[in-house]
Amino acid sequence: MVEIENGTEGRVGLALLEPTDGPALRRLFYRLSPETIYRRFHSPVVRPEQAQPNRLLDVDHHAHEAVVAIEDGEIVGVARYVGRPGSDSAEVAIVVADDWQRQGIATRMLSALHDRAEAEGITEFRLTIQADNRPMLELFRRFYPGMQGRSSYGMYEAVVPVARTA
Repeated sequence: MVEIENGTEGRVGLALLEPTDGPALRRLFYRLSPETIYRRFHSPVVRPEQAQPNRLLDVDHHAHEAVVAIEDGEIVGVARYVGRPGSDSAEVAIVVADDWQRQGIATRMLSALHDRAEAEGITEFRLTIQADNRPMLELFRRFYPGMQGRSSYGMYEAVVPVARTA
């Protein structure tokens, strides 16, 4: 992990995920409740292998990026984007370990991820969230005021611009 924001006393640090961080990412999986796993992967994943860890570790710090929250050397959250081939848009996803939810970690990771995407020329994020996942919907609505999306079959989908507005 390459640190991007120092963890100070009582504050979780942020870093960039590296392909070699598989063991730490696997340990995060076991800190997630079945509900959190379902909300992140939109399916009942029960083993880390089902979450395709090699794909999750596929970061190039350009089209594929992941910002992780770190506490005492352990990953407690991940925000990632994966660029869509042939475009300047990317799918975005966030997960935070249950014990660390509702403490501003997702907001900090999204902000850092947003900045990385903007620097890499990503112009929009595409997100798919379960329509009843209020905390995640509120996070994206706070971060992207005026976000417009659509709900269908229990999922909420939206496209938000990455470029900062003046």
